[in-house]
Amino acid sequence: MRKFVTSLEKGMSKINEIAGFIAATLIVLMMILTFANVTGRYFIRPIVGTHELTYLSLALIVFLSLGYVQSKKEHIAIGIFVDKCSKRTQAVLDAISYFVTFSLLFLMGWQMVVFAGRTSTTLTGDLHLPVSAFVYLCALGAFLYAMTAVVDFLKSLLKVVNPEHES
Repeated sequence: MRKFVTSLEKGMSKINEIAGFIAATLIVLMMILTFANVTGRYFIRPIVGTHELTYLSLALIVFLSLGYVQSKKEHIAIGIFVDKCSKRTQAVLDAISYFVTFSLLFLMGWQMVVFAGRTSTTLTGDLHLPVSAFVYLCALGAFLYAMTAVVDFLKSLLKVVNPEHES
C-alpha cells in the first residue's frame, strides 16, 4: 500500500508542478498584458479584451495552483487544538479533513463540467472566446486538487495504522 501511495504521490506531484508552472506563467503574462494595456491607454490605444483575459486568467490561476499548493503543504493551517493531540489523533483528523476536501472538490469539479457543457455555446463579449474551455480547465484544477487530497488522505490512513510512519 505504501508503494502505491508513494507512486501516486510522485505522479500527482509532477502533474501539479506542471499545473503550477502554467499558473505562474499566466500570472506573468497577465502582468505584462495589464502593463501594456495601461501604457496603451496613456497613448489612447488600449488593448481590446484585456479585461476578459484578466478575469479568465485569474480563474485559471486560482484553480490550477490549488493542487500544487496542497502538494507542497503551503496552505494556512491553524493547529492550536490539533497540535496538542497525539500523532494518531492528528492523523485521524487529517484523514477526515482530506476526505471532506476531496468530496467537496470532486463535487465542485463535476458541477463545473456540467456547467461547461451547458454553456458550450457561450462566448466572451470582446474576443469571442468559448467560456466553456476555461471552465473545463478550472474543473481540471479542481480535480487535481481533489486527487492530491486523496493522496494525503491515504497517507493519513497509513499514519493512523502506523503513527510512526512519516512521509
